Amino acid sequence: MSAQIRDVQHLIELTGIPYTEQQVEAITAPLDAPSAIVAGAGSGKTTVMAARVLWLVGHVGIEPERILGLTFTNKAAAE
Repeated sequence: MSAQIRDVQHLIELTGIPYTEQQVEAITAPLDAPSAIVAGAGSGKTTVMAARVLWLVGHVGIEPERILGLTFTNKAAAE
């Protein structure tokens, strides 16, 4: 059985990452609709996406197989 994530502070302790308020909002956003993160280079989008998956699996209880996360760079999109 995997560890359960109790709250945001526990997530921070587990990952060692001091998320900003905006990052925490994205990580813990409600599940009422699909979501997208649009932000500038170096802002932590991929880190937030990974933490969102941890949150959904470890706190909300979503099965990992039900999560699809996509990320790409401008360079990759151009190719």
